[in-house]
Amino acid sequence: MVSVPELTGARPQQWREAADDAVAAAKQCDALASYARDEVAATLRQCWAGDAGRAAREKFVKHAGDYEAAAVGLRAMARTYDDLADDIAAAQRDLTSALDYAHRRGFGVDDSGRVNASGPSGEDAAGKEAERSHAQEVITDALRRAGRADTDAARSLRTVEGMTALGDAKLAQAALLPNSPLGIALRLSGGLDGLHPINVPPNVLSAVNLASAETGISRKLLLSILWQEQQWYQNHNPSLRGPLSEFGRFFDWSLTLGPKPDKSLGITHMKTDTARAVVEKYREQFQLEDGRHLADLGDAELAALIEHQPELDVRLSAYHLKGLREDDHGSDTDKQLFTLYAADTPDVREKNEQYGDESEHRGGDIKARGRNWDAIEPHLDDAMAWEALTDEERLEAIRHLESQTPAGHHVSLETLYRSGQTTGTGTGEPEPGTPSPSPGPAPTPPGNG
Repeated sequence: MVSVPELTGARPQQWREAADDAVAAAKQCDALASYARDEVAATLRQCWAGDAGRAAREKFVKHAGDYEAAAVGLRAMARTYDDLADDIAAAQRDLTSALDYAHRRGFGVDDSGRVNASGPSGEDAAGKEAERSHAQEVITDALRRAGRADTDAARSLRTVEGMTALGDAKLAQAALLPNSPLGIALRLSGGLDGLHPINVPPNVLSAVNLASAETGISRKLLLSILWQEQQWYQNHNPSLRGPLSEFGRFFDWSLTLGPKPDKSLGITHMKTDTARAVVEKYREQFQLEDGRHLADLGDAELAALIEHQPELDVRLSAYHLKGLREDDHGSDTDKQLFTLYAADTPDVREKNEQYGDESEHRGGDIKARGRNWDAIEPHLDDAMAWEALTDEERLEAIRHLESQTPAGHHVSLETLYRSGQTTGTGTGEPEPGTPSPSPGPAPTPPGNG
């Protein structure tokens, strides 16, 4: 969520000016497209006959398509800037009004937007609390609207960035439709910004879905835990069943029996004591096939199960997060639960209350963890959106990208976790200077063989 200083310091007029610049650039692209298609190509048709002339005309028509697609992207960018400016300006007005209201009544407001009051006791206490609650409601709403506008704008601009690969105005328009499969594919084509993928097999991803439905913990939060807590051996063998993975799990488990009894275990990096607290609190939810409860196992046996059953790790983490959320102090959002998973301490909870989802005012590992959430969240959103498409929708989006990619070149989408088809091969015009494939032998006429 946006902080009070960030929203009060925002300059919506600068985004409106940027939108004006984008519209001006779009008009220039329209003019260049018209010139390339209508003027140059027409002149070449009259003055340059033959194959070479035809190839030159096709090239200028291709340039025209590039400019037309660029104009679509620039206008989309302008709309994004204008919408962001309008949303931020409206939120800014509400925030300014609420801050004035709070200060005139003697309330303090911290950077996260929390309204603090040390009001009178007795008859005036109820009225003072009502005033504080009103100020809090307006400030919180303004900050949330600003944060939502910022997130929506960032997603839109990532789509526009991906549109630079398109040379077809109709495809560019299709990419901008709400929940467009092509738009999602374009965002995924931008790469992972240096982030490692979530290296787990399909059965673990299925376990995430089941644990989410069972506990009410969001899939995004569980996937973020898998990303954050990834063990070293997952980078070498994502299936979690190779010899290196087996050695890694055995080595981690052995440490719990000797020099490091508090070693974090499994793909969700949970300590034995934490796991034991979970299986004791939710005793009936954790049973073995023979009817025994996990809570009745010894530490060594429980640790071995955690290391060798990744689906169990996911369920344990989901129930652990469920327990963390039952205390609503400092656990309002997925990001706050993401920090509490690392350290459920009174200080972390109080800082979550004080700063909300802001990371910059935090320290040490919590600040780094918060930044990690900010980095992976848009990539998780895109991967889940791609996964939610049908096979046909994904295939059509890939085919559109293939048509815009030179023949023979690889098409690849980078998702944070496996979520359907993500590769293809270009079918567009070869790059200039690329020799055409040699024709095969002429077919034998029927009846002459």
